[in-house]
Amino acid sequence: MMSDFQKSSNKLWKSLKDYNEDPEVLKAKTNEFLEGVTDDFDSSKLSGLSRRKFLALLSASAALTATACTNYRDKGEIIPYNKKPEDVMPGIANYYASTCNGCSQSCGILVKTREGRPIKIDGNPDHPTSKGKICAKGQASILNLYDPERLTDPLVLRKKTDWKSVDSDIISALNNSQSSGKEIAIVTGEITSPTTKKVLDDFIAKYPNTKIYSYSLINDQQRRDAWMDSYGSDEYPAIKWNDSDVILALDADFLGNEGSYIENMRKHALRRETNGKIDFNRLYVAEGRMSVTGMLADYRFRISPDTQYEFVMALINELSSHGSSIVLDSNAKSKFGKYSLAKFESLIGKDNLNHLINDLNKNRGKSIVYAGDTFPKEVHVAVNLLNEVLGNTSLYDYTNSFKSLVKHSSAEEISQLVDSMNKGKVGTVIHFDSNPVFTLPDDFGYASALKKVTLVVSLSETENESSAAGNYSLPINNQLESWGDAYVRGGVYSLQQPVIAPIFDSRQKEAILLTWIAGNSSAFNEDIYHNCLMNSFNTDVYSKANTFADAKSFWNSALNDGVVNITEKVLSVKFNIAAFNNLNDLTSSKDFTIHLHNNYFIGDGKFANNGWLQEIPHPVSRVTWDNYAAVSPSTAKNLNVDNSDLLHIKVGNRNLTLPAFVQPGLADKLISIELGYGRTVIGEVGKEVGFNAVTLMSKNVQPSPFIFSDASVSKAGGKHELVSTQEQHALDDTFVKDFHRIRRIIQEGTVLKYIKEPNFLHEEKEKLFSITNEVKYTGNKWAMAIDLNKCTNCQVCVASCNVENNIAVVGKEQVSKGRVMQWIRLDRYYSGTPDEPIASNQPMLCQHCDNAPCENVCPVNATNHSPDGLNQMVYNRCVGTRYCSNNCPYKVRRFNFFNYRDDFADSYYENDLTALVNNPEVTVRSRGVMEKCSFCIQRIMEARSDAIRDNRPLKGSDVVTACQQACPTEAITFGDANDPTSPVAKLRDHNLSYHVLEELNVKPNVTYIAKLRNTHSEEIL
Repeated sequence: MMSDFQKSSNKLWKSLKDYNEDPEVLKAKTNEFLEGVTDDFDSSKLSGLSRRKFLALLSASAALTATACTNYRDKGEIIPYNKKPEDVMPGIANYYASTCNGCSQSCGILVKTREGRPIKIDGNPDHPTSKGKICAKGQASILNLYDPERLTDPLVLRKKTDWKSVDSDIISALNNSQSSGKEIAIVTGEITSPTTKKVLDDFIAKYPNTKIYSYSLINDQQRRDAWMDSYGSDEYPAIKWNDSDVILALDADFLGNEGSYIENMRKHALRRETNGKIDFNRLYVAEGRMSVTGMLADYRFRISPDTQYEFVMALINELSSHGSSIVLDSNAKSKFGKYSLAKFESLIGKDNLNHLINDLNKNRGKSIVYAGDTFPKEVHVAVNLLNEVLGNTSLYDYTNSFKSLVKHSSAEEISQLVDSMNKGKVGTVIHFDSNPVFTLPDDFGYASALKKVTLVVSLSETENESSAAGNYSLPINNQLESWGDAYVRGGVYSLQQPVIAPIFDSRQKEAILLTWIAGNSSAFNEDIYHNCLMNSFNTDVYSKANTFADAKSFWNSALNDGVVNITEKVLSVKFNIAAFNNLNDLTSSKDFTIHLHNNYFIGDGKFANNGWLQEIPHPVSRVTWDNYAAVSPSTAKNLNVDNSDLLHIKVGNRNLTLPAFVQPGLADKLISIELGYGRTVIGEVGKEVGFNAVTLMSKNVQPSPFIFSDASVSKAGGKHELVSTQEQHALDDTFVKDFHRIRRIIQEGTVLKYIKEPNFLHEEKEKLFSITNEVKYTGNKWAMAIDLNKCTNCQVCVASCNVENNIAVVGKEQVSKGRVMQWIRLDRYYSGTPDEPIASNQPMLCQHCDNAPCENVCPVNATNHSPDGLNQMVYNRCVGTRYCSNNCPYKVRRFNFFNYRDDFADSYYENDLTALVNNPEVTVRSRGVMEKCSFCIQRIMEARSDAIRDNRPLKGSDVVTACQQACPTEAITFGDANDPTSPVAKLRDHNLSYHVLEELNVKPNVTYIAKLRNTHSEEIL
């Protein structure tokens, strides 16, 4: 029998079953498709015109009829990012700069429109923070515009009414609340717009009994509170990640879903460049869960979140003994002097701990310690002191600080609101695009208290848990139908402009409040908030800008660019040592610890009805359509649970039952759960998908609302099937012992090894030859290179490809059968052991092989090769034999077993409204045809057309694929391999370049740059 060490050294594994050579996994790898995936089905049983489909078609047709004969440019002043055509010309795309409001980061975006309808959202390259990149939520958010279950008309007690009646009744009720002395409560999410804040201030001026309550399920309030105590301001600085030589992340997924992670990824990737001099930084991650950032770590330590306070204090004690950049008084020394790193030697390993201490000590002023948002204030204050001791404050960027327009309401303030509601002191509650019934912990009693309020108004795009508990549900505009602004980072003011007229009878949420402020329903007009925004812009931005342009020209220029850079005075701050001395010491848990944290794709539940986002596999577990309780293999063994077995979790008097997922790399006795799932009042896509972990939260939990100690966990009995794509598309390694070295799927090295032996990757490379004459490509030859040093497994490329290429949502059942339709998948492999795994990520798509094995088995020549090196799919020829998929060694071809738009969720996406999201340059495929990555052939054809029109040769740089454009780290390079000066050609000749399964001699045109790990060894640990 091989030892665990020998096993881990000889192969990579994709799951625990794979690691233990489970017979089911071996069978799955032997068989081309999962069991049942190719079962015959009766086409006569395919759904026809269902009731849902009929109603969706009816409502969509009515909406389209109302807007089809209008030109939105006549309804308001919007400015295109590109040169504006005389008219909306068929076939010509137009782009508009705007701002995404999918989360509090408010990234700059460019919205692509065709024939007046938005079809694609990408980042705005002029935005100084996001620099042309957005997250997967931003990419897929365009589907929300065309959601068939958006609110179409104002509702009172679930019955359709008109805006005039709504305005009159609510204005009267507001006046009654004011005259009777009752509170008017506006409950909102995080406010990022200065003009929205002014509207709220004006509302308070009109109705002085009004109070604003700002609450977000996912927030950074613990960090802000710590910064206030430490430095006297809750506006904390950005981090100069690209200047950091050493990073220690404490349960901080700063490259995955925390803070400005798109910006963080870009900056971190700048230190993972393999062209030229190797100047990698070193990333240490200490975490209990397994995160995206943890998978990318050079060194990863399993430390439960309840133990991190002790770890930080012990680090301060150790490192301050080598010197400190800040004066430490006796109180501080006595406080951290109680802690020692000896406890962590056995947990981390003495050598690894010494590496960390030495690196932090040697890189004072060039290292950063960063704690996650879910940690208590005490941990953040301690981390602030540790950075002060190391002199790391030079890496703080105060010119780019995180702004705070409206302070996050405390648990005490929310409790006071609920108490006032129960006592009848609140006359009106307005849910201002928020959903507190879902996001607030149950023990606040908010839902039951709402029943004692006379008027409850919800301003929302769709029905939600809060609107269902109120009187009025008022439809508001989608972000692509709205005006707005955002001021979330120092010196960066961004604008939002509508790119389409409201599809339904909805209104801008701020315009609704302005109408009520005016006190007359007739005060509403389409420009009411537009004018308010321009006035605010002229007062706060234009008046302070040093420009010779007139106000109108400056406004138009700002709309064109989408962003304005403004100059601010940077405040000088000094650490308050008393903030550290007054900390309450935290102790670790002796029982189970529950860690609740942000998910990767659906936010606080706002995007739960977005099928594209629900179906993107989790970056770590590869699970779709669910959240779960992640447990370590050792904990799972002690609890006698396997994947999908139900676990019962009890914290105090709060309970939750949800499925277990055995996750390698987790700390023992830790349960990791993602928030945002378990919505109950929502469209059919997101209804009751996953489990609502908010039920474990409490208004009284201290010190952190996201980490609970001393929980009890037990096996509940029963199962809830989790669907993971991890075992799907497995490569046949049944008879191969040394999977990693021989199959050469994942190839890696270390920085030290590469510096010493730059050609180490190709020492065993054999020369391949062909028995047939090779095709010579004399013109363009399209190719792609993917740098695995920069890829973070963020899945943004998957989301962008879905939108660009009209990828269908198939649903959980079909995913379980291996029928997911995404053209790109991000494979995740493990090496090492289940307790200490080393994760390797690899984007996998059609390799466009020169000797494509799919082409010579197609009986109808549906898949063939183009003169410029593309492996093409001719849908009209395909008869569905699936021979090509059988013959593909990369398993990247997708077959439409159904018309999934009709098959999924009772024809949810089969309607004229949702069809508007489709890219007209890409065929909308139906059942019976094979499809796969086309290297965005539609973009190649557009670039070729432009080159012909301009009478110039087509260059590789003229084409940017959707995945390349979206990649936050620019890990993807596309271009002409026949142009020796092109970036893709240079990467193909890189010392670290390789092809997957190169020994098959299929000659793929996707090149991978092998990952280097910046460890203290020449060998992969």
